[in-house]
Amino acid sequence: MGYKGILFDLDGTLLDTTDLIIKSFQHTVKAHYDREVDVDLVLRYFGKPLRAAMEVIGPEKVDELIQTYREYNLIHHDSLAKSFAGVAEVIQELFNQGLLMAIVTSKTQATAIRGLKLFDMDKYFPVIIGCEQSTNHKPHPEPVLVALAELGLTADECLMVGDSPADLASGKAAGTKTAAVSWTVLPMESLLAENPDYVLDTLADLLPLCGIEEK
Repeated sequence: MGYKGILFDLDGTLLDTTDLIIKSFQHTVKAHYDREVDVDLVLRYFGKPLRAAMEVIGPEKVDELIQTYREYNLIHHDSLAKSFAGVAEVIQELFNQGLLMAIVTSKTQATAIRGLKLFDMDKYFPVIIGCEQSTNHKPHPEPVLVALAELGLTADECLMVGDSPADLASGKAAGTKTAAVSWTVLPMESLLAENPDYVLDTLADLLPLCGIEEK
């Protein structure tokens, strides 16, 4: 309780990009293989690097698939990405109360910044860890450890918040407390299997955890 820092996953946690991600995969698979993508397969790779999914979908041309995905994703990013209701207000309040905050995402840093800028939230995050800021990726602890080092905080001072088992496993392995968000599109049982310390029904549930009274 009384955390000094909060580390957030981005997609599915602060930003609603499910439609954007699924449509990007659908376009990519249709363009290269002229078939429909298995949405369940796409969901299994939520929270993990794009390359991991493409190595399963088309191991013979991973780089081409990634390029096609990113081109489509960037073109349609601003029209399809949404912010979950109330998120910006909670982030602003956490910032105003002196919490240090970081983004720990499996997407590129530049794309993460673009998403945050779209909703005027980039100013609240001095640290943004994308897939290129660590050698290993969630569920490995390295991305969280890199974020902690850049924030200048210890693991026991921080909370990791995410919508996927990989987010929670990464935080737990790094030594932080963890919080699962109930608005995940993934099966909630898969998040609960990681034994999160908290389950958030809204992002405002973070406020009392940080000793902040809701207004």
